[in-house]
Amino acid sequence: MNRMLFLFFLLGVVLGVVPVSLAAEAAEPTFEPTSASEFADKIQPFFATYCVDCHGDSTAEADFRLDDIDGVVTAGKDIQRWEKALEMISIGDMPPDDADQPAVVARRRIAGWIEAELQKIGRGPDAARLVRPEFGNRVPHEDLFSGEHRGPASSPSRLWRKTPQIHAEFERALKLTDGTSPFSPKGGRGFQDYATLLANESTISAMRINASNYAADLLDGKLVYATGDDGKQDRSRKVREGRGRYREFNELLDADADAAPSDELLTAAVTRTFDLLLTRPPVDAETARYAEFLRQGVELAGRRQALEALITAVILSPEFVYRMELGLGESLPDGRRMLSPQEIAYAIAFALTDSPPDEALQRAAAEGRLSSKADVAREVRRLLAADTRPYWSYEINHTFQSHLEACPNPRVLRFFREFFGYGGVFEVFKDESRNGDHKPQFLFKDADLFVLSVLEQDRRVLEQLLTSDRYVVHYVNDVQAERKLKSIRENIEKNKKNANSDGRPDPIAEKIAKGLTPVLGGYRGGRYYTAYNLEQQSWDYPIEQPFSLPNRYGMLTHPAWLVAHSGNFDTDPVRRGKWIRERLLADTIPEIPIGVDAALEDDPHKTMRERLAKTTTSACWRCHKKMNPLGLPFEAYDDFGAFRTDHYFDADGEIVATEFERQQLIQRGKQRKQPEATFTSKPVDTSGYLSGTGDSALDGQVQDARDLVRRLAQSDRARQSFVRHAFRYWMGRNETLDDSPTLMAADAAYVDSDGSFREMLVSLLTSDSFLMRK
Repeated sequence: MNRMLFLFFLLGVVLGVVPVSLAAEAAEPTFEPTSASEFADKIQPFFATYCVDCHGDSTAEADFRLDDIDGVVTAGKDIQRWEKALEMISIGDMPPDDADQPAVVARRRIAGWIEAELQKIGRGPDAARLVRPEFGNRVPHEDLFSGEHRGPASSPSRLWRKTPQIHAEFERALKLTDGTSPFSPKGGRGFQDYATLLANESTISAMRINASNYAADLLDGKLVYATGDDGKQDRSRKVREGRGRYREFNELLDADADAAPSDELLTAAVTRTFDLLLTRPPVDAETARYAEFLRQGVELAGRRQALEALITAVILSPEFVYRMELGLGESLPDGRRMLSPQEIAYAIAFALTDSPPDEALQRAAAEGRLSSKADVAREVRRLLAADTRPYWSYEINHTFQSHLEACPNPRVLRFFREFFGYGGVFEVFKDESRNGDHKPQFLFKDADLFVLSVLEQDRRVLEQLLTSDRYVVHYVNDVQAERKLKSIRENIEKNKKNANSDGRPDPIAEKIAKGLTPVLGGYRGGRYYTAYNLEQQSWDYPIEQPFSLPNRYGMLTHPAWLVAHSGNFDTDPVRRGKWIRERLLADTIPEIPIGVDAALEDDPHKTMRERLAKTTTSACWRCHKKMNPLGLPFEAYDDFGAFRTDHYFDADGEIVATEFERQQLIQRGKQRKQPEATFTSKPVDTSGYLSGTGDSALDGQVQDARDLVRRLAQSDRARQSFVRHAFRYWMGRNETLDDSPTLMAADAAYVDSDGSFREMLVSLLTSDSFLMRK
């Protein structure tokens, strides 16, 4: 225990918070040392059978030995080696696949023994770290879907911090304009909305500032530009004009200043504050407490300051900051409690939207029609059925805010954004000089539209998302484009010719004259559709419907996904393979060991596959064999997402990364009147290897990306891994073995409904894991 923690601990003893007996125990920690005989009888034989052949005196692969490890773990001599052995055994990376494997029971027994001994001295897995979403695959997949674990399932009683989107929707609904989001995303890999996120000091600080701004918005008139001495607008400063928006606040502010405010005025102001900020009326005890708080504030600081204090107090209350999921409903004999009807109403609303419960949900809760799983299923289906707008009317929204015009249930779309990770298209720097056509915001919208088009059909959703060649490509249909089209059509009709004023052929006019729909790439969108290998003059844009694209097979060959999982200047087979391994095969990749140089050689004369040869050494291949063979089939696409069949090399033998760059070199040579640029080429090697599906008919060599995604789409493990990720997203936590019935029921609902994502979601949101607390 470090000195600062000890001082706080001692202070707790003095104040009576921590019992003296506990303090004494903490000051002199005791534990049972590791039994050397137990190590010799149980652990050493396991190492001798399964580990020492590769990690012994003469064969210390990766410079790691287990033949001479100190068996007294608690002595602390070989802590790092024990922690490394525990990680490799726990995630199944040791022994390697081509070696004899221990029984599952034996593996768990050894891992459990090591973990227990490490915990005695405060080492081993960090429990706080393992609850993060990127560590969700630590529970063995086979166990979760074996049917052996029967629950009962539940989630911990918790306060689940609200999201930036919920806060943005709150501000939008009340027309609050001067606030900032106090809830920052988790950042890093994995889902961004987990119940383990807490409100920290920066959150509270931002909320206090917001409270002051919101009070001005709610209590004063609208914000307008000030008028200067010359009678004109002074756009350097703003003032408030007129009265506040709400009668209850105005009546309290306007009442006789010399008289104490009446109970009616105080109660009305408290009720209005609760309605605005918490979207519910206060209960009697809250009304009395906050009314008294408001009364004292009036006496001490005046009416305006008292109302500001009231608004601040409610904004800083746990209910404003958190989603309350404590389990205040019916208690069961096994110690679990169901969420109360009011808690269920909010849980359903925030599971699908960023808004509090709508009127129908609130009414169902108040009338006792939200107390059973059938009730929950009815309301979930009602909200999902509200998504009736056609997918193509979705407006571009690449700021991840809450209000999506064509998406009444934005959290559904956000799940696919975060599962596939294509929002990373904004985070990867792409030099415009390498490809001026690159427009991440349109690629992001296209990926959204692709998802929405599949969800609209709601059949074999995962299979379609992985294999469909029917894409939606954004059409730059702004006012300028419409005027341009109209002008060209009028010119064709008037002059009966398809030419510019100087007599040169106008390819756009020629296209329109043939009855085709052109893309006016010079307006707003640029020629970003070259990422799909589409060409402006020959592409007939199909309005409001998906269309087939050659050499494209679902989201994993979508330019948005390819760019999001690439480097700034290169493709990234390792990152792409890691995504497939973790998201679709429910596997775990260890973190890069400390001291290992993971950077690839920067050799412009080699292809990416050739540069990855470094990772095939014994020290690296143990992890890279799980990633490289899955990512290399996507080398058929450059780092901007365009399809290619060949690698090109310039006259100096340096690789030309994209077709755009090759054309640039050719054009530059023509402009400088130099000899035509010459290139050599070699075919792109798209071969790979699929392992870990649990199905021998699917595992094995793959020819290309199409072959790979087709097999993944047929894999039960990939489908179940998809269900596991949906569970994490909607439960806000990692799954446990007690959740096995929930996961199996959701998977069965998906299969039995011919791959309906809605039915899978109904199953999750009516499960014990969602509705029960313990």
